[in-house]
Amino acid sequence: METHEQEAPLPHNDGAKTERIDLGLAILSALAPPRDSFTAVEIAAWCGCTPAMISSIEARAQRRLREKVRQTFGLARSDMADRRRLLALVFPPSS
Repeated sequence: METHEQEAPLPHNDGAKTERIDLGLAILSALAPPRDSFTAVEIAAWCGCTPAMISSIEARAQRRLREKVRQTFGLARSDMADRRRLLALVFPPSS
């Protein structure tokens, strides 16, 4: 007879959820072939959270990255909308 252990719910206000997500992402990253992509549902299954939480984490990371690019290259928000100009600033064409 098999016994199935019930996982304890993750606390909301401590680092256990973050650690579990970090561990899930590390394992998925280590096992996945290079350039393989996953849906939010698949990532959430590995991380033990909801797809909505994965989407929220992704959106927050993108906002932080955009802000860091703006700060690094001294760009205004309007500059970020013009992708060609942004790419030329970040990756100048070689002469």
